Amino acid sequence: MTQNESAIEQINLGFNDQEDRLLLKIGLADKTEVAVWITRRICKAMWGLLQNTNSSLVSAINPIITTPDNKHQAIENFELEVAEQKKINNMDFKSEYITSRDTRTDEPMLAIQCVVISIENSSVEKSQLPQLELQCNNGQSVKIALSNELVYAVTNMMLLATREAGWDLLMTQNTMQIALNPSQQVLH
Repeated sequence: MTQNESAIEQINLGFNDQEDRLLLKIGLADKTEVAVWITRRICKAMWGLLQNTNSSLVSAINPIITTPDNKHQAIENFELEVAEQKKINNMDFKSEYITSRDTRTDEPMLAIQCVVISIENSSVEKSQLPQLELQCNNGQSVKIALSNELVYAVTNMMLLATREAGWDLLMTQNTMQIALNPSQQVLH
C-alpha cells in the first residue's frame, strides 16, 4: 500500500445540524482519519450507487442453476454467502469511534460527486471489488473498496443518520442510481 492507501479500521457517519450535512469519518489502520462532508444530494446519489453495487456483489456469487454441472458451483456460492452473512452478523456497531486519530486534512473535505468504479481484470480470475469514489471540491478524492460488509455497514449508518437529519430521501432497497452534474454545485 502507498502512503495514501490504508485499510479501513472504523467508520463513523453522523449528522451535523449546524452544517446540515453528514460527516463521514473513516478511521484507518495507520491511525489516521479521512473526514468528508456529505450533502443531502450526495447522500441520495450514494444510496442509489450502494444499492446497485450491493445487488451486483450478491448476483456475482449467485448464478442461476441451469444444469446438474452447476450444482457444485451452487454449493460453493451458498457457502460463500453464508460466510458473508456471518461476517455481517459479527460486525461491531456498538464500539465508540476512536477520536484520537491524526487527520489527513486540516478540515473535512466536501464531496461534490460520487461514482462507483468497477475494475475488470482479464489476467486475474476474479475482478477487484468495486470502489466508491467521493470526488471532493479540493480536487482530491476518497476511494473505498466496497465489500458486502462495507456496503451493509455504510447503508445502515446512512439510514440512521438521515433519519436523525430529518431528510426525506425515501431510501428504499429499489432506489435507482442518480446522475450528478458537477457543474450545478450548490454552496451551503
